[in-house]
Amino acid sequence: MFNTPHLLDQLVSLTGIRDLELLEVSLLKTLNGFIQPIGLSLCKVSNRGEMRSQLVFGPERCSVLREHFVVHPGLLQAFRQHQSGDRSNFQLPLGDSMLSAMPVMDSRAAATYLVIHCSETPQAADSRMIEGMLQIYRNFCQLLQESQTDSLTGLANRKTFDECFSRVYELQPFGDDGCQVPVDKRRAQPATTFWIAMIDIDHFKSVNDRFGHLYGDEVLILLAHLLKNALRNDDLVFRFGGEEFVLMIRCESRDEAAGLLERLRRTVAAQDIPQVGQVTISIGATEMVRNTFAGTLLDYADKALYYSKQNGRNRLTFFEDMESLGLATREVAPSENLDFF
Repeated sequence: MFNTPHLLDQLVSLTGIRDLELLEVSLLKTLNGFIQPIGLSLCKVSNRGEMRSQLVFGPERCSVLREHFVVHPGLLQAFRQHQSGDRSNFQLPLGDSMLSAMPVMDSRAAATYLVIHCSETPQAADSRMIEGMLQIYRNFCQLLQESQTDSLTGLANRKTFDECFSRVYELQPFGDDGCQVPVDKRRAQPATTFWIAMIDIDHFKSVNDRFGHLYGDEVLILLAHLLKNALRNDDLVFRFGGEEFVLMIRCESRDEAAGLLERLRRTVAAQDIPQVGQVTISIGATEMVRNTFAGTLLDYADKALYYSKQNGRNRLTFFEDMESLGLATREVAPSENLDFF
């Protein structure tokens, strides 16, 4: 039997969160408190039927998995059948227990499913309560996505960048019970580096002046599409406003980051946009060094971008190269007792 006052408290907590990833953790935490399952997870499946990630609820933390998934083969097949048109919920026997799955969210890129491992089939009242919680979650997710998304391009906006930046290296705490979630497994690995790249469309003002703002908007939408397709699942892309975009990418080395950004630059330059013709981009990049403010790193990337635009455009510049040439200097790191990301 559900505890109504406790349920209301959990709903208040759920709708007080302004972070989509923490919202997923809150949903699992709330459901776990009511149904007390053997296991609980959120599975994200691409529109090609491939597992993209799995958020697994645990007693001490929620873990985000990007590989080595533990998913029942029949469950993965059920996901694919659901995406092909079977819109019902599904259940699978698992020894003396039961796996139940329910669709949570659908997008053009992926679908999210709630997977519940219970000792018995959920009762009808429990199923109705779970579905009600999922509907509240869907409605609130939609509101959050609208507030954190650029309306023209569909990319994340500047506000979302500030929130993501603070969690690139650190675990994000949840609640008072110590439950934590690593964001996309982005904790620093020995051979992993993180980079910020700032992108600006060359001569964009002339596009608006010559062809009108409708064509300018089409250029922005096309660039957003190219950025999303060129990057990997773990990389992030944001529109900061106007013709300015920012990437947050994870690479094994400086050479890998340079290769990714150069391929992106060439891809954009190779596009023939109807009426407009060729459009190029300039890029400035810098490594995300710990104990450095977000604004400082953005300033480094912006200086590198300015250098690209002042030296021929349609090129990539790293702030670190400007340092080595004596064209820029890095700020002295502040005291260690200050809070960074």
